[in-house]
Amino acid sequence: MHFTSVQDINAPLEYVFKQISDFDSYEAYAMRIGANVERRDQLVQKQAGMCWHFDGELRGKNRQIDIELHEYTPTKQIKLGFETAGLDAVATIEVIALTVKQTRMKVTVDMKARSISARLVMQSAKLAKNSLNRKFNHKVWTYANYIQGTTGKKRRRG
Repeated sequence: MHFTSVQDINAPLEYVFKQISDFDSYEAYAMRIGANVERRDQLVQKQAGMCWHFDGELRGKNRQIDIELHEYTPTKQIKLGFETAGLDAVATIEVIALTVKQTRMKVTVDMKARSISARLVMQSAKLAKNSLNRKFNHKVWTYANYIQGTTGKKRRRG
């Protein structure tokens, strides 16, 4: 199953990329909502090979997800792989400067089922593809607006 969303953000490319690659803030957010997040690598700099293990409630069920940074190209692209029970997903976030102060963000997610139960879930999801596309676009739009809204403001840590 494939989802794509393209959003334009009124913020410079470097700022947008800095926000989407702020992995520490994602870890902190997951922990604030009650999940356990464990970093599984010893890398100091942001680069391919960074890994996390997520264990917590997501969409009403306790889930364990392994996440790996497959590709990290500063000011261009981030590619993350996700593995959970019976399901693999790859999320790609690309950013392109439209002008000095405007950036286009393209988010693509490809999911593949590895188990029979996951295939059944994916088959059901295909029937609701239009609804899922709208929800996916809305989530990406919300995140793009969040990034745009923080432009020029200092972010609080913690």
